[in-house]
Amino acid sequence: MTSTTPHQPKGTYRLGGAAFVASGLLFLLRALLDLVTGPPPSGGAEILAWAASQATLLAIANEVLFFAAMLMVPAVIALYSSLAGTHKATTAAACGIMAVVIPVLAVLVIVHGRLVYPVYGIRISTPDVAALVIAVFYGGLHATGILLGVATLVLSLAMRRGSYGRWIPYLGIATSAADLVGAYPYLIGPVPTLLCHALSTAWFVAVGAVLYKMR
Repeated sequence: MTSTTPHQPKGTYRLGGAAFVASGLLFLLRALLDLVTGPPPSGGAEILAWAASQATLLAIANEVLFFAAMLMVPAVIALYSSLAGTHKATTAAACGIMAVVIPVLAVLVIVHGRLVYPVYGIRISTPDVAALVIAVFYGGLHATGILLGVATLVLSLAMRRGSYGRWIPYLGIATSAADLVGAYPYLIGPVPTLLCHALSTAWFVAVGAVLYKMR
């Protein structure tokens, strides 16, 4: 039995593929939770009331986003290994962008968590701080959406010649466009945003399935 790269153990691909699938499904779950909770209000006092009324769902969404981001670590490692043998420069650039997204998402999770999780009994209680938290969180998600869109496009171009078949690269190109459009939820509305996330999840699952079976 041979492997895709000379020194890459099969277990890395299996772990990375499973992580890719799980991460994509968790991102979709978070998008569904966002659809249920609705977009945040624009005023600080209204944000506090919204966070109090949706505390349980916001807490779940926070945890889901954390694990979705952490699962990207083995996924990106396996993805780089599967493509670096034939497209090293473009793969390194794209996976590097995806790697940058992971700590950004981790910081956003910490910021967002302050809406629902107290630290030493300290809670966000002032409208100005609540507005700042929401602005930083959704502004950060906007930036990560654009970064993932660019990374997905570059990866899809690299996948056109390799073991990912013919349709996954085209799905990736469509996903990159959806990532860029979905980075503007305040312009396109909640349902189109969810559809963009669904397409992104489809790409995550498709890539993860290929990685999991890779020899």
